[in-house]
Amino acid sequence: MRGRDAARRRRLGLWTAGWLFLFLLLGVLRFGDLSVQWPVLLVPVAWAAVAARPRRDG
Repeated sequence: MRGRDAARRRRLGLWTAGWLFLFLLLGVLRFGDLSVQWPVLLVPVAWAAVAARPRRDG
C-alpha cells in the first residue's frame, strides 16, 4: 500500500509542476518579457525535481 501511495504522490507532484509550468509560461508570454523573466520557469522545474526524487518510507 505504501508504494502505491508514494507513486500517487509522485504523479500528483509532477502533474502539478507541469500545469504550473504551462500557466507560468503562458503568463510570461502574454504579459511579460521571456528574455528577462525566464527564471520564474525554474520554479516548476525545481518542483518536479523534488516530486520525482525517490522517497524513503520511514
